[in-house]
Amino acid sequence: MKNANIVYFLTRSLFLGFGISLLFYQSGKDCYWGAIVGLLIGVIITYFYNYIIREKKKQDLDKLYQKDKVWGLVARILMGVVSYIILIYVLVLYVSFTISFLLVTTPEFYVLIPFLILAGYCAFKGLKIISRVATFMMVFSIIMVILAVLGLSVFFEATNFLPILTNTPSSFLMNVITFAGVSSLPNVLTLHFNNEGEGNLTNYVVGAITIILMVVCINGALGENLVKIFRFPEYIVLKQLKIFKFIEKVENIFSLVWVMDIYITATMAIFSLKKTLPIKYNKAILWGILIGSIYIVDMIFGFNYVNELRLYYILPFLAFFMAIGMIFPFMYLVKKKTKS
Repeated sequence: MKNANIVYFLTRSLFLGFGISLLFYQSGKDCYWGAIVGLLIGVIITYFYNYIIREKKKQDLDKLYQKDKVWGLVARILMGVVSYIILIYVLVLYVSFTISFLLVTTPEFYVLIPFLILAGYCAFKGLKIISRVATFMMVFSIIMVILAVLGLSVFFEATNFLPILTNTPSSFLMNVITFAGVSSLPNVLTLHFNNEGEGNLTNYVVGAITIILMVVCINGALGENLVKIFRFPEYIVLKQLKIFKFIEKVENIFSLVWVMDIYITATMAIFSLKKTLPIKYNKAILWGILIGSIYIVDMIFGFNYVNELRLYYILPFLAFFMAIGMIFPFMYLVKKKTKS
């Protein structure tokens, strides 16, 4: 199985709720123009990740860290911190989405614990198992995305797209930064791949295009004014879908693609933490970290909209600069490795 299939889910995962809402908040109906430019910048960032994957020549990051004590330690710490930030983000998104729409009366602990156990179990099985799960899920996800786009296209209103190019240069720039950062930051986790990075760029582009298509569908069906009201506009717009014009409430089936994105990303984040921690006692330490994550998500972010809003507004800057910043220490280690 190709590890590259994982990239499709990583690219999409942070857009649920936070990412798509940010795009509309910044530029309204014109946000997909900034998203297109952001995709191009994300391709450049992903290219550098692929370069690092190729140059480490199928070796684990542990060996790369050993090439330089100082920069190796910096790279290891950064990978651990970024992996944990990604994990917290996807857990907050998962809980917020699940509690808001799918399991409204279920306590957050009961939502998080089985999810983390399943993700942790898959992560401990290694990249091969994660890749198999991602390959199976990717087929279903793409089919659901295509059906959703085709189904929602009949609800488009031309007036929702007019007039075009009304956003300011600053809002356009924010859109570019947001899309590039949110789509590429989780792909930092691909540095654990031991292949040549083949197919990563293609899957990144496919994943990013599905997000842009969803943005177009949301704007075309709802309009920018309604989009700004809803917390999860991508779920609200799916409520308009019907099967054979009489089977309703199908939005829960279509929304499974977002849960898949979060699950694969959470699994990869846990796998990254496992590989980043010292080998001795890393399983015990990791499960302790996961238990602590449940407490953090439940007590600090659970139904605390002030803290969630802080995550919401810090996401574009944090994602963009961390996505770029992670390139430098690993590029240094790869270059040093090549010269030795």
